[in-house]
Amino acid sequence: MANASTVGFGFRPIKKIAQNYNNAALSEYSVAASSALISHACMVKLTSDGVVLAAGNTDDHNLGTLNGVFYTDATSNKPTFSNFSPASNTATDIVAFINDDPMQMFEVMSADTAFNQNEVGHCADQVNDVGVTPLFISKSKISATTSASIAQLKILGVSRDPDHSDTTEGGFALRVQINEHILGNNRAGV
Repeated sequence: MANASTVGFGFRPIKKIAQNYNNAALSEYSVAASSALISHACMVKLTSDGVVLAAGNTDDHNLGTLNGVFYTDATSNKPTFSNFSPASNTATDIVAFINDDPMQMFEVMSADTAFNQNEVGHCADQVNDVGVTPLFISKSKISATTSASIAQLKILGVSRDPDHSDTTEGGFALRVQINEHILGNNRAGV
């Protein structure tokens, strides 16, 4: 059966590693005024300035994924909730809601067209792709290049979603954990 789509959908939180209770809690972090776009379900990193930005393809200090932001609109002066952080937003009180648990498991579409079972346990970086209007949902995927070397993501298995589990065709998704997570064990600070 073919997969439903080959367009990435970012990082979908699905459960916790092991049998921990998954309450889908979000933590609050600041976003600097006039930052670049951060798409919904985009992997974010914590900067040395103490704010979050979209994580690049090989960045470490990864924090989790963006679930939305809250800010006071600088033009209308109205409280605003958005599922993404708009580019060049001049608000000075932008609060990002981040899925930041280092034990969170995510589903992310693979940039590969076929999967080998021996890739479970391997690491790979993301292929960052920003979302577009009107919803700005991330289109990021996991790279087809996997290895035992340290990288952003650790592959835990194939998605159990029937719409994205055919590993013989493009558009399949993998279950991953953020491997280079700033809140993980033995990680240096920023």
